[in-house]
Amino acid sequence: MARKAAAEDNKGGVAPAQVAKAWAKGKLPRAALVVGAESALREQALAGLREAAFGGADPGMGWVVLHADAGEEAQDLLPASVLDEIRTRPMFAEPDAPKVVVIRHADEYLNKADVRDIFERNLEAIPTDATLVFEVAQAGRLKSTRLYKALQKDGAVVECDPLSHFGGPDSPLSAEVERRARALGLKMNVAAVRALIDRSGQHLGVLEEELSKLSLSLGAQEDQAVAVSESDIERICADARLVGAFEFADAVAERNKKAALEALGAIFAHGLGDHKKPGRVVTNEANIAMRLLGALTYKLTQLQDAQAGLDKGLREDAAFREAKAFTGFQQNAVRRALRVHNAKSLRACMEALMTANLALRTGAGRREALERLVWDVCRR
Repeated sequence: MARKAAAEDNKGGVAPAQVAKAWAKGKLPRAALVVGAESALREQALAGLREAAFGGADPGMGWVVLHADAGEEAQDLLPASVLDEIRTRPMFAEPDAPKVVVIRHADEYLNKADVRDIFERNLEAIPTDATLVFEVAQAGRLKSTRLYKALQKDGAVVECDPLSHFGGPDSPLSAEVERRARALGLKMNVAAVRALIDRSGQHLGVLEEELSKLSLSLGAQEDQAVAVSESDIERICADARLVGAFEFADAVAERNKKAALEALGAIFAHGLGDHKKPGRVVTNEANIAMRLLGALTYKLTQLQDAQAGLDKGLREDAAFREAKAFTGFQQNAVRRALRVHNAKSLRACMEALMTANLALRTGAGRREALERLVWDVCRR
């Protein structure tokens, strides 16, 4: 059975497009690595691999899925057994029928040097009409190993990292959300896409679930797209957006008590997000508290440096450069905060910050200590 590239309706998506591009000649590699923190893209990549191997046909016993984190099954997942499985022809299949063995959740599995070495030494022993696929959420040190480099050299690594939201309507995440919305019969303008991301976060899997809810609730159909308004999103979609540490710090620095307390509540409810690593969520309360204090320390120090420059008679742009506020976004944030501060109030804010730091280190409730910090800064 000849191998086929990913189906036409899969093209345009991030991970399947990579699969189709890498193996458009109709032949899958002996081994592949699907890696990245965005679970929705990993699922899409695996679907693309399956399509590339079997087209629209039922793979039967030619598609085997093993789990490296599933109790007894994980304990029995010896490299020799996996290699034996990949070499065994599918029962009742044609002699040249393809076979794909997928090892899911293989992060810890491939962290073992002896396991990696066995697979690396036996890559060429895998039949040409078979493919061994590893699924990994966080590459970490795996990127520096010989196995990773060998797969990368063969073009057999499918990257599934979270999509960036930088760039507004032209960002990779916005484009992917809009594409998936169209596929579900939804017509979303720039404002609607932004509202959905602002409300439901940057995790593509969550956004996909919310798009499905919108499609079902609004009665969307393939032959006639339904327009989605911002009010539809507020009414139907879950408020699951992750708040970052600097969003909290900006609100506190600007003495916006309402925004700061709302951000703090969202962080302790859903975890702390990171705009640079949107697939990563911090849920440990001790880590959350320290990261928030760190962000606020940086922010208040930046404001003190900017205010000191202005007090010395520097022009605003020079004072901002001294405070390392180089971009327009950073400068606007500093400008807004300095409207409600002077050198004296900033010193008082730093004292409140040190008090909160001491309270946290002496066993005070973390959320309560941070709420007290917000009140202390916003009333000065």
